[in-house]
Amino acid sequence: MAGKKGFGGGSGGILALEIKDEAELYEHYMSFVSGGGLFVPTKKSHELGDDIFFLLTIYLSNEPIPMTGKVVWVTHSGSGSSKREGVGVQFTDEQADLKIQIEQVLTGMVQSHQPTLTM
Repeated sequence: MAGKKGFGGGSGGILALEIKDEAELYEHYMSFVSGGGLFVPTKKSHELGDDIFFLLTIYLSNEPIPMTGKVVWVTHSGSGSSKREGVGVQFTDEQADLKIQIEQVLTGMVQSHQPTLTM
């Protein structure tokens, strides 16, 4: 794993994402990523391909879900957009059930033209 940062990408606390409702889920879900993904707001520096760990608290689950994946999207501060700073994390095969659950909840919204945190 030469040139890659460890899980979480640097020192400090564990990254966490809390999604309280369907509207927030729509904003964070990255349907255009193969296998699905979530946008995780963070000010920590990450690069494409970094392995990342975060704790997902989502209204669809009673317990927080430990998540790992690869960074496939980076929004830097000062990027000239109104988007929040953070990273998009691609789901792993272990999160295939979560992807299906999210897409079932978002049926009809996934193809919406409402803005998200990435597009």
